Amino acid sequence: MEYDNALEKQLQEAMKDVEKHKHQATTFEERVEGLLLDKDKAEKAMSNFEQEKASWVTEKGELVAKTSELEKELSEAKDKVEGCKMAMVSQFEEGFDRAKVQVAFLYPELDLSALDSLKIM
Repeated sequence: MEYDNALEKQLQEAMKDVEKHKHQATTFEERVEGLLLDKDKAEKAMSNFEQEKASWVTEKGELVAKTSELEKELSEAKDKVEGCKMAMVSQFEEGFDRAKVQVAFLYPELDLSALDSLKIM
């Protein structure tokens, strides 16, 4: 009987250990499930970030191309402005020279050699 009581006691302790290990296993399983869910969320977030990055890379490429195009247009516009400035200067000089010729025609005795289109008094 004493032997049976000792075996019963060992059986109860073993059952307590089994319950304890079952509880630990359940806790670990829940933790693993939580980690797997976190992993799935992280993978989805990473996928979304990669898609967003790809979108930004595409947008950057488009913006670089647009910038290049606008820089070319700006350069052409600057060249055109310079051309217009030169045409205006040329037109001004021609007008000034015509005015000198007219004055010389009306007043041939005047010395107009000191006249210069850029001179201001």
